[in-house]
Amino acid sequence: MIEFSVKELKERIHGIYKRVGLSDEDADIMTEVLATTEIRGVFSHGFLRTRNYVKALLGGGMKKDADLTVLFDSPSWAMVDGNEALGIPTAYKATKIAIAKAKETGIGIVNVRGSHHCGAVGYYAAMCADEGFFGMCMSNGNPMVAPTGARSTGIGNNPFSYAAPAGKYGKVLYDVAFSAVSDMKILDLRDKGLPMPADWAIRKEDGQPTTDPNDYCKGKAVLTPIAGHKGYGLALMVEIMGAVMSGANILKNVNAWTMTPEVPGNTGHFIMALDISKLQDMDTYNATMEKMIEELKGATPIDPARPVLYPGELEKNREAAVAASGRMSISENTLSLIEEAEALLEKAGL
Repeated sequence: MIEFSVKELKERIHGIYKRVGLSDEDADIMTEVLATTEIRGVFSHGFLRTRNYVKALLGGGMKKDADLTVLFDSPSWAMVDGNEALGIPTAYKATKIAIAKAKETGIGIVNVRGSHHCGAVGYYAAMCADEGFFGMCMSNGNPMVAPTGARSTGIGNNPFSYAAPAGKYGKVLYDVAFSAVSDMKILDLRDKGLPMPADWAIRKEDGQPTTDPNDYCKGKAVLTPIAGHKGYGLALMVEIMGAVMSGANILKNVNAWTMTPEVPGNTGHFIMALDISKLQDMDTYNATMEKMIEELKGATPIDPARPVLYPGELEKNREAAVAASGRMSISENTLSLIEEAEALLEKAGL
């Protein structure tokens, strides 16, 4: 890991997105979302994605000067089109719309189409919780996971998140995709020469479990859904709410943006904000949340050295540590990908 000042690293990332042609607003959003994600420890969706975002912007699959338009609008619900812009600014702005509607009516829902990979969906749920609202965000993606009973990819590793204010504990934040494991962990085991658990992937040839990470890395195996048919059903829920209801592309028609960055994705998102204060006094709500968290954390741990955590606690602690020091660390691999993004811009004359 290599340490930087947060300010220095943010300025470097912001400069990349300005060089590629984003507006000040969108460059600000990209920098803040990726930095926060990195600081929270969700490294797979942090700065290392910058190279691929730059490739898609240079290739035209993501439009650097596009912005969302509202296709349908009502007091509590809207449909927006990202017009092939970057997914992160699109989801961020859509979340702002959902929050504004929730402030007026108690509930705000925004469906999104014409978008792209929007990073860690937990960021947008957390935006709602930071306003004192319950938040939910989900998105579909290109097929990476085998539907239960299949031995080929059929559905995306569709991410889902929720967040809720939690009094003195800040917020509960849950962000998960529905494969048994992130493929980044499989790549890590491959690089270390280690086997993987047998329930992470199955071979395309015969549908049998494999413990060899190389099977997946060479395209001979496919990810399995978390908890079998339960994870498959939840991934399908995301596909319906985020894509079918939004009029976005579904299943195999969603572009694998890291493989063909010049092709638009037409990814779909679903974002919801709920104003809890419309139902009860917030002091009462927060006291109940605090009591719930304390009861959960009071459960007897398997290992006394590893106490029970509530969802989002690790991320909260990481954010606090970085805020106190003003410094953060990134991996050598992430730094090399940032440098590759800068080299791509240099080659393009930007």
